[in-house]
Amino acid sequence: MPDARLLRSSCWPRLGFALFGLLLSLPALAATKQAQPFHDDDADAPYKVWNSTSAITMPPLLLDVSDTSVVVEWMTDSDADGSVRYGEHALDRTAWAAHDGLRDVGTFHRVVIDGLAPGHTYQYQVASRRVVALKPYWPERGNTVQGETLHFATLDAARGTARFAAITDTHEKVSRIDTLLAAIRRTPVDFVAHLGDTVNWAASEPQFKDVFLAPTAGGLGGTVPLLYVHGNHEYRGPFARQLGAYLHAQDDRYDYARDDGPLHLIAVDTGEDKPDDTNVYAGLNDLRDYRREGLARFGLALAAPRTRGAPFTVVLGHQPDWGWTGGDNAKWTQLANAAHVDLYIAGHEHRFMHIKPGERGNDFPILVVGQDQVAWVEASDTVLKVKVTDGNGKLIDAFTLARKTK
Repeated sequence: MPDARLLRSSCWPRLGFALFGLLLSLPALAATKQAQPFHDDDADAPYKVWNSTSAITMPPLLLDVSDTSVVVEWMTDSDADGSVRYGEHALDRTAWAAHDGLRDVGTFHRVVIDGLAPGHTYQYQVASRRVVALKPYWPERGNTVQGETLHFATLDAARGTARFAAITDTHEKVSRIDTLLAAIRRTPVDFVAHLGDTVNWAASEPQFKDVFLAPTAGGLGGTVPLLYVHGNHEYRGPFARQLGAYLHAQDDRYDYARDDGPLHLIAVDTGEDKPDDTNVYAGLNDLRDYRREGLARFGLALAAPRTRGAPFTVVLGHQPDWGWTGGDNAKWTQLANAAHVDLYIAGHEHRFMHIKPGERGNDFPILVVGQDQVAWVEASDTVLKVKVTDGNGKLIDAFTLARKTK
């Protein structure tokens, strides 16, 4: 009969190897179980709903309004989906933040509302439902937070008048944004244009929210749309490559054209203020081809029938010299001259300048808005009125342009 001690000593190694193998197989078994699809008769089993609600940390910002559409952006403190209920007389339609068949989930929400009528006023309300866990099956949800009911108006090329205000180079100074937007709120405008350099450099989403998006959204009150123009300082910093998701126009670009009554507006991206091979960029900029493509799109925008038919064409850009000096600058100016552009409004210099026709090869005035100033533009079918004030309303400059023969 075998010795019991020998049996125990020979069994323990085998038992140890078996236990070790079982432990190694547990993760694989768990993964296999998790990956197993549910049965169709289980698909409608309820998902878990937590008593958890996101908070709105940035109120709605209306971005890039057109005659038939608008972008609505807001933020929450935790992951959620995003929707906007809207309508002329009731909140009877809904638009979602979604891509490729999936509703977006995150803390930043961007919804494009389209199919609107020109020159109509709509009421709207943002909503975000908390998403607690994005599991492959039965994701876990929470409660819905809703914003207040606000309103906006679409643009209309058939209107007889138009009025907008422009500011620039706020450079992370929230008090500057508050002062300028408070001055604008005292006079009704169709929209506000920001001509770039919202930051010194883009560091992160929280930074960008705190120094620009949130104070701008609060100052505009969710009722006045913002048209954004790309500045050179938005090209700088670790978060610069993510800014398009927050600031792009509806076609995912920084250059675009919009029509407001007698005004035909063309926004251009003047890029950085130095060539790509300048050492300060360490070879990470690729603006040469980008600006060449932008120049081609600018030419196409100027060649559109609306440029010839609109009473006034106004170009919005950040740098008054269209970016780098030299041959490229001349090409932009030559295109604008040939199309009989009426006015170019820019920033970048941090001081007021009124560059008159002929001073830089331009056939049109170039208005440079200072850091703590507001440019006001009002158009009818025959006259374009322009003035610049400081944050207290003190007049700095004013002039009138008559309609050209085009």
